[in-house]
Amino acid sequence: MRPLFYEDPLHLPENEGWRALRQATRIPLLGREGRIAPGFKPFLDQQIPDIIHPDLAFCGGITGARKIADYAYTMRTPLALHNVGSLVLCCASAHFGSAIFNFYRSESALGRTTRHVEKMSAARPPEVKNGELKVPEGPGLGFEPDNAYLKTVLMPGEEFWA
Repeated sequence: MRPLFYEDPLHLPENEGWRALRQATRIPLLGREGRIAPGFKPFLDQQIPDIIHPDLAFCGGITGARKIADYAYTMRTPLALHNVGSLVLCCASAHFGSAIFNFYRSESALGRTTRHVEKMSAARPPEVKNGELKVPEGPGLGFEPDNAYLKTVLMPGEEFWA
C-alpha cells in the first residue's frame, strides 16, 4: 500500500505521541479537523503535520481558516479541507480552496447514495467530475437552497428558519 496520508491518527491534544509518530513513519500525516485557528499554530510550529486539515465549520469560519492557511503557507504545509457537511459548507469550501495558495484537496459528501447534499440545491447542484468540483458561480456562495427539501429533513419539532 502507498497511502496518500494518515488522517488524524491520534486524539487531541498535541503530545509526545504525535512527535513519536512523526519520527516513526514515512506516511504523510494529515490532521486537526476539529480545532479552532489558534490551535493549529503549535501543531505547525512543531512540524508534525505534512498536511493541515481544517473544517470551515469548526475552525472559526472563513476568517479562521484563512489565518490557518496563511500560516501553513509560510510553513510550506499544504491544506486539505474537511468538508462532509451541508451544501453551504461544500460551496464555501470550494470558494475558499480556490482562494488560497496552498490548497491540496477537499473531502466531500457529494455523490453519496442518498444524494443529500445535492438535494439541498434548488437548481444546478454541485457535481464532481473527474475528481474536480467546479467553483459555484452566482450571488453569495453560488447556489439557491431548496427550501422544500430542507423542510423534509428537519428534526421533529424543529422550526424552519428560512
